[in-house]
Amino acid sequence: MTGRLPALAKGAATAAEAVGVALFAAMFATFIAGVAMRYGAGRPLTWSDEICVVLLLWSTFWAASFVVKLGEHVTFDILYEAAPRPARRAMVAVTALGFAALLLIALPATIGYVAFLWRETTPTLRLRLDYVYACFPLFMAVIALRHLWRGGGLARRDWERWV
Repeated sequence: MTGRLPALAKGAATAAEAVGVALFAAMFATFIAGVAMRYGAGRPLTWSDEICVVLLLWSTFWAASFVVKLGEHVTFDILYEAAPRPARRAMVAVTALGFAALLLIALPATIGYVAFLWRETTPTLRLRLDYVYACFPLFMAVIALRHLWRGGGLARRDWERWV
């Protein structure tokens, strides 16, 4: 059973990367089509900019949630680097669990607001904004869970690999 978990995690990571690549590729193809139609054919696509914005939004939050490692996110680590080794563990634990708590506390209100957006649509394609922004509560929930997981890992002997 233990051998299956790493294989399953690797498969999930590969699938998440594939979704991220597909979102970005669709955005890029839409952008190129918009440019080609505007400048090559002289007939701009009215919907291409809107699709690019939606795909950029989804690909950004998807990648930040599922693809980018927590250690690769932007950090301000001046105090962390200056701290002694035992203090570093506590700093990471406090920030990981604190961020997770804040995200989880804000999640119900965020879900409520995104659900409220069903009344509004995008200007050109009339896409419902609750669908457009559904990626944000997903991002918040996944990042909170990842920080909780990291907090648990910091309790282990090999805590430095969780930083």
